[in-house]
Amino acid sequence: MKMLCSIVMVGLVAVWMVSTLNLAIATGTSSDVMSGLTVAMGPEDLKGKKRILVDGLATQEDCDMLLDLAQVGAKAYYQGRHHYSDFEVVEGIQLDETAKLVQKGVITVESADRFLTLTEKARQFVHRYFGLGPELYVQFTHLVCRTAEPYSSDQRIDLSHTVHSDNCKLNYNDWTCEPYEPHLGPLHARHYSSVIFLNDGFKGGKFFFSNRNLTAEATVQPKCGRVVAFSSGPENPHGVQAVVEGRRCVIAVWFTLDKTHDELRRHEARKVVDSLWKSGGHQSKAEL
Repeated sequence: MKMLCSIVMVGLVAVWMVSTLNLAIATGTSSDVMSGLTVAMGPEDLKGKKRILVDGLATQEDCDMLLDLAQVGAKAYYQGRHHYSDFEVVEGIQLDETAKLVQKGVITVESADRFLTLTEKARQFVHRYFGLGPELYVQFTHLVCRTAEPYSSDQRIDLSHTVHSDNCKLNYNDWTCEPYEPHLGPLHARHYSSVIFLNDGFKGGKFFFSNRNLTAEATVQPKCGRVVAFSSGPENPHGVQAVVEGRRCVIAVWFTLDKTHDELRRHEARKVVDSLWKSGGHQSKAEL
């Protein structure tokens, strides 16, 4: 009986600690979840329980380095340059592609290391903030840039990314959610999502959470170091407003509680980066 009471007490304390951490960060009064982060919008502002927006995940130097990386290495989606909109070019780069660019001497090892380190910080934050007991793994990582075509205009009514859910296919008529087609990969294994913003200085391109009328109920203005995190299910439908001028870059990171879907590309890229650090066989930005 004493042992049972002790187990129950430990469980209650754990729940209290998680609740306290979430409440504290939601009010911007705690750095216990992760040092250096400040809350820009809490769950109430974002109109959903499992939503949070914080600043300070990346420095301006981090953002500049990753923007340079995207400028050199990002390429158009295999579905086509205008995958989401006729008015925007969508380009991206994955971690294994970044590692290959380092090996070829196209980019610095520092750039690839920042990419890996920044996304790991996002994983740690999501794990701590949402109080996830099991280990949290990265399911997929993608640095994505959207660039408005010269003929884009303020009169556009399309979206840069249509309203969607990350782990299931939304039916807009009755708001049910069905599994994505198998050929798209294990999207069902996505349990939490984050978007790390790398820049501002463009026009449009706000991230938004949608209501059932497919209009924004809460919007997020991108800027360097800001990250929005949320659970990946139908409770968090979201999209991106049209980028009508300039170039918008983010790092999208999806997380899973299922170890079998841990991102292999990530581990391969880390091995390459660590190997180059140890060997000293890398070039600085000045040398490049």
